[in-house]
Amino acid sequence: MIVLLVAFGGWHVSHYRTHFLPGTKIAGVALGGQTVAAADKTLTQHFKTKTYSLVENKKTLAQFSGQKIGVEHHFTAELKQQMKQQKAWQLTGHVQAATTKDAVQFNQAALKQYCANLAAKLNVNRTKPRNATLVKKNNSYVTVKGQKGNTISPATLKTLIVAAVSQDKGKIAAKQAYAEPSVTTSSKSLTDAKQLLKDIQNEDAKYSIAGSTVTIPKADLYDWTTYTNDQVQLDQSKVKAYVAALGAKYSTYKRKMSFNSTKQGTVSVKAKTYGWSIKEGAETKGLTAEILKGKSFTRTPITEGVGYNNGEGIGNTYVEVDKKNQHEWYYKDGKLVMDSDVVTGKPGEDTPSGVFFIWNKQRNATLTGKNDDGSDYSSAVSYWMPIDYTGVGLHDSPWQPEYGGTWYKEHGSHGCVNNPPSFIAKLYPAVALDTPVVII
Repeated sequence: MIVLLVAFGGWHVSHYRTHFLPGTKIAGVALGGQTVAAADKTLTQHFKTKTYSLVENKKTLAQFSGQKIGVEHHFTAELKQQMKQQKAWQLTGHVQAATTKDAVQFNQAALKQYCANLAAKLNVNRTKPRNATLVKKNNSYVTVKGQKGNTISPATLKTLIVAAVSQDKGKIAAKQAYAEPSVTTSSKSLTDAKQLLKDIQNEDAKYSIAGSTVTIPKADLYDWTTYTNDQVQLDQSKVKAYVAALGAKYSTYKRKMSFNSTKQGTVSVKAKTYGWSIKEGAETKGLTAEILKGKSFTRTPITEGVGYNNGEGIGNTYVEVDKKNQHEWYYKDGKLVMDSDVVTGKPGEDTPSGVFFIWNKQRNATLTGKNDDGSDYSSAVSYWMPIDYTGVGLHDSPWQPEYGGTWYKEHGSHGCVNNPPSFIAKLYPAVALDTPVVII
């Protein structure tokens, strides 16, 4: 008996050095008693003929073979590894069956493409998952749960197929492949968004504009906010409307201004080239970005033009030209610096009234244009300060024998303000660029 047992044991050990132990399974396929070569053939044949089904509510949505989903028939390396790991000396009754889920290899690109194509085909007319979201209610935002829907997720389907093949399961439940909402009620992105919306509503949002402080009502901040496409946003049409209203109230460009003239008292004069306005597009973007930070702020608007620092008026540094009195004054910081009689445009070529500004200064310029008879004129001047964009400005006029009074009616300019050479020689270096020029 002992001899028989020893003989059997020797045969057992020798045999199972080249054959798989009874009970051995790889990818769910029984390979007990087979050599590596035989097992490789068994697995190859199995996956060539094995059919897998995607099932939903007892209905088969799709069937496919291992070959179709990119199963690669290269099992030899894994089989040899399993053969090395088994304990050939164990008795049959005590054999631990070798199992593995890693023997089956896939062509990942082919599998991914198959899952994408199948999902696209099945998802026609299916309900997409809906993310958890935030909606307005009672002056705050409340969380609304998402819904799963029944569209197939290609990535999840791919994972399920790999698991089914590795475990030799023929059916895959489509329900397990349903796409999940990417945002749930506990998602950090959603909770952070809800906190940001709360912070925005509590902001102390202010403008410092033209010497005034303007506070944006918290009700407006709440009204402007939206939660769209999983993001906190502001309704740009409402923000732009607010910026436009702000500009309409405070901007000075092309608006009438009250001006305390030297000889005619308080007059109303319209801003022409002088004045500033809010750049609505840029300021809408700037204000939006500021609000979306969720922190209190005081903001100065983005403007264009000149005179912003003078608030809603002209300020106390300016050049005044009085056509009625044919006189010019230069005030700085509210004090008269110098003044002189001048000659303005003759009838028919009147110097335009309004509020302008000195946008350039040039020495030794040549002014050109047309005379009343259509002929060309060319006048050399030593000092030239244009105030609009049509050729009107302040300059010296050595050809004028006198200034003031009614001289302009017969000998006036083509629209410019003629200054005595000796006077403008002092005025030119005294006035800075952007200085307002008020012509009444």
